[in-house]
Parts: sequence; structure tokens; C-alpha cells
Amino acid sequence: MNTKVSVHLPWASWIRDLVHAGGTGGIHWHVHALRSLNRWLTTREHIAQFLAGIKPMQSHLLLIGPSAGWMLPTPWLTRFKQIDVYDIDPLVPLLFGLRHGKVLRKHGNALRFHRQDAVAGLPKILREHPAACIWFDNVLGQVKVRLGDEEIAQRQLAHLKHLLQGRAWGSLHDVYSGPVDTAEAMPAMQTHAFCRLDEADEDTAQVEMDGQQQLLSTAAQSLLTQVNAQGVWLDHATASVFQPHTQTTLIPWAFKPNYWHWLEAGWVKP
Repeated sequence: MNTKVSVHLPWASWIRDLVHAGGTGGIHWHVHALRSLNRWLTTREHIAQFLAGIKPMQSHLLLIGPSAGWMLPTPWLTRFKQIDVYDIDPLVPLLFGLRHGKVLRKHGNALRFHRQDAVAGLPKILREHPAACIWFDNVLGQVKVRLGDEEIAQRQLAHLKHLLQGRAWGSLHDVYSGPVDTAEAMPAMQTHAFCRLDEADEDTAQVEMDGQQQLLSTAAQSLLTQVNAQGVWLDHATASVFQPHTQTTLIPWAFKPNYWHWLEAGWVKP
């Protein structure tokens, strides 16, 4: 396995990203992830099952924002002869290598690390790697958090599908997140087949969930009820990441015992 690390940011930024990686990673995130792996097991199995059905023809993968790859199944990564990993967290080369490196080395996969914001720099990255497929690994749901502006985040995320037109690409990202009632029984970790049918706003948008057409607002309420949601939940502004009629899978994630997420996984063929 060939490992190269690209570092282009000044020391102050390096230290800042080491600590919290723009508010979406860093040391605190890695400690939390390591302690939570058992609780995340069912979610990780659902993600592995989804990716097992994704068999890209491309042998080169651009892996965007995976952190240490805590949620990624190593067997899926071995499909690719070359993997370019993009993340702003300076701990990623070490921790991703510890988590996946042994198996990847055994399979002869080439692994290269780049410390940069690949979402912001995506046009240039795509030009540099015209034959690669792309996987956004639980990073697009954090765009709103990092920018602090929902309107700008929505515009950026809605533009991605046009930027990626003609490419094989996919994403796992947050859709909703918020507190749950821990006094209730542990909810079932049930996934849902999902498809947005238009790009209208939430009050009028139509979706299909588990084969039933309904309003997006009705589907969202059903998802929140399933996980015993309480209080105010955050919409991660990812509703327009995929084109309408893209088949996706919604996956519950017990991020913390009292704070859950709904994730969406989808794949687009060129």
C-alpha cells in the first residue's frame, strides 16, 4: 500500500483542525467514535449492507470526509485499486490507516491522503481525477453546521448533483438529528426505502417511503416517531443532494444514547 500525505495549511489551522476539525471532527470526535462502536454496530451493519450492493466499475475511489472511516466496511474499500482520501482532520492518515490499513495493504490497495476541504474544492479535484468514482462519507450533512447558514448550505448541496453529472458517485449523510426519549423502550433499528419525487418545499413535497407515496412532512414525522424523538430536531439541509427519483435508504443512528440521527445513503450511476 502506497501512502502519501499532502499538507498545505498553516500550523494554526493544523492545530485547530486537530482539536475539532471545523466543529465536525478532531480528537473529541475520535474518542466518542471509539467509545460508541458497539452502540453503532447495527447502523454500521446497515451501511455495510447498502455498500455491498454498490459495485462500481471504476477502480479509483475519491473518498470525501471519512474521518478515520469509523462507519466504513473495509471489504468494500478493497474493491478499489486506488483510494484518495480527503479530510481536513490531520489525524485521519494515522487513524484511518490503523482501522483499515492492514487489510488494504494485504490486498495491495494504493492509499493516498490529502488534508483539504474537498467539498469546497470539488471542481478542481474532479478535473484532476476524471475516471474516479466518489463517495461522500457522512460529510454533506455537516456543511450546514460548518457554514452556520442554512440557505447557503442548501444552495451548495443542491449544486453538487449538477457538478457530479456524468460521474458515478454516492453519499451517506445526515438528514435529521435530535434528542430522543430515553424513558421509552429502545426503538427498532429499521431502515426504510426512500425516494423523493420532486424538489418542492417540505410542506408540499411528495416522497415514496417503503412503497407508499406521501408528503415529506408525513414521512418525516413517521421517522421521528420511530425513534421516540422529543424536543427540536435539526434538519441538515440535505433534501436536495440527490436528484428526484433517486432510490435511497434511510438508516437510524444512535449517535448518543439520548441523541439520534437519521442517515440517508444513495448511489448514482453515470
